[in-house]
This record gives sequence, structure tokens and C-alpha cells, in this order.
Amino acid sequence: MVQEARVLAKQAGDRDAEGESLYRLAALAQYDGEPGDAFALAVEGDEFADAHGLPLVRAWCLHLIGLIHVDAGNHAEALAHCLRALSLYRSTDHRVDEGNILNTIATIHHESGDADRAIVNYEAARRANEPYGRSDIDALIVANVASLRSERGEHDEAVELALAASTACRIDAPGFLPDVLTEVAQVYARRNADGDLLTARQLLSDALEFLDSSTVVFDDLDRCRIELVYGRIEMRSGRHADAIDHFRRALDFASLVGARPQQLEAHTELAEALTAMNRHEESISHWRARFDVQQAIHAEATTIRIRTMQVAHEAEQARRQTEILRLRLSAAGLAQSAGSARTSS
Repeated sequence: MVQEARVLAKQAGDRDAEGESLYRLAALAQYDGEPGDAFALAVEGDEFADAHGLPLVRAWCLHLIGLIHVDAGNHAEALAHCLRALSLYRSTDHRVDEGNILNTIATIHHESGDADRAIVNYEAARRANEPYGRSDIDALIVANVASLRSERGEHDEAVELALAASTACRIDAPGFLPDVLTEVAQVYARRNADGDLLTARQLLSDALEFLDSSTVVFDDLDRCRIELVYGRIEMRSGRHADAIDHFRRALDFASLVGARPQQLEAHTELAEALTAMNRHEESISHWRARFDVQQAIHAEATTIRIRTMQVAHEAEQARRQTEILRLRLSAAGLAQSAGSARTSS
């Protein structure tokens, strides 16, 4: 339907709708686990929006490109694109998505290990959301802050924030509840020296039950994330066989949707769990599979990085050609003026 909307918009000469359709196609490709297609469509959307003066569409496309770089592990490129997206977004009269972009920037800092900048941007994201009632994004932000506080050993504050996030999700954003419950479970697992593993396990069971009973449609990646965390908690509990069952299910779900980062995690966890049970031949097979997945991720990340550089190079070449043309036209105008002056004299 989005492709049809793009065709209709193009036929009608509706540049705004055509640009937004390109962005929506890119977002759908990303959701479907096709980062290469998503990247190509997002770049096309950015170029289209730039050519037709659509800063809002450009901001959306640049943010999506940033998310694709995050998934590929290219944090520097991700941050650069998201900062450009934020700057462009703030130049428009649209404000509803600012908190979401700031949350992505905070997440990049979080994953890069810069906790201070992450917290600053998470707090900025919450302030940006406040006037618009984006309780769904706010719940995600609070869960991310809880996770960060937990990693820093601030367990009591982390638990308080985590409970607030899960409560908000149950009321206003059920679509985010499995992800938030998974984050909350990890907060409890880190609590104190041994962690509250019983509560963490119950939260993960609640998340899986919610997936089974909810009228909201979830994809297999949600189940994959829950199973991975569940497996890690069982490993900490010394229940290695149960952990392996969870990791195998996580690998199956990740393979179904072609989610390579999660496949990498699942193979790593399975290899380590099987080693712990002295099942070394099975462990080696997962280490080998992990290597293959890592190679594929690296190749894909390199392709995206090269394409980013190509786009930047093409944009610079276009800018230079425009400047050369402007200078030639200016020189031609001056020559014409000089010729007219000589003729009149």
C-alpha cells in the first residue's frame, strides 16, 4: 500500500506525499530485517527531500539511516546522522518526534559507554516529550535510564524507574510492554551482588505470556530478545540445561527474521553454555557459526559505511559543480556587462 501511495503521489505531483512514502518504505524494510534495502530507500528519500525542500522528510530519513548504522555497530556514523536529523527536525514546525530522535542519540552514547552524555540526552528526550503526551516513547526512555542506572550500580533508583516504566506501558503503550519488561528484568537481575533472579524470571514469564495473549501483533524478534535474557538469567542461576533451551529458541527466532546481531548473541551464549556443560563438540559448532555470522555483519556494516562515504562524495561533487556553474554564469554576466559598456561608449 505504501508503494501504491508513492506511485499515486508521483502521478499527482505531490512531493510531500512522495517523499514521506519513500521514508515509510525504508522504515518497513528496516522492520522486515532488510537493512540494505532500508538504507538504499532512506538515502533515496533523503536525496529526494533535499532536492524538493522537504526538511521534515529529510530529518526522518537521516534518523532512520542513523538507526541502521546503530544496528550495524557504526556508532560514529549513527551519531553524525542523528545529530543532523535533530538539527533539521528543529528547523521545522514539527515537534512530536524530537524526543524519539533524542532517545536514539542517548542510546548511541549509552551503547558507546558514555553514560554521562547518555543521561543528558535521555533527560532532554523526556523534556521534549512532556508537552505532547508521548507516553509510549517516555516509557521506553525511562526503561533505558533505569538500565543505565542499574549498570552504574544505582540499583534502588533503577528499580524505581523500571517499575514506573512498566506501569506506564501497561496503561498507555502495550506495544512496548515486552521490551520494557525485559529491561526491567535485567535491572532486577543486576540488583545487589546476586541479583533478584526470581523477580527477573517472573517478569520475563509475564512478557512471554503477554506476547501470547495480546491482540497487538509482535514479531519474532521480540520473543528472541526475551529468550536471550531469560537464558542469561538461567545461566546465573546455574540451570544450564534450561538456559540452553532458551538460547536455542532465541536462535530459532533470530534466524526466522534474519536478525544477525541476535544470531551472533545466541550462538555466543550457546557456545559458552555448552562449554560449561562439557559438550565441547556442540560448543565448537556454535563458535564456528558465530564466526560466519560475525563475518556477514562486518561485510554488511562495511557496505553501509562505504555507501555512506559514496553519498557524501557525490553530494560534495554536486556542490562543487553547482559552485563552478555559478562562477561561470557570474563571469559570463560580467563579460556581457563589459561588452555592453564598450558598445555604448
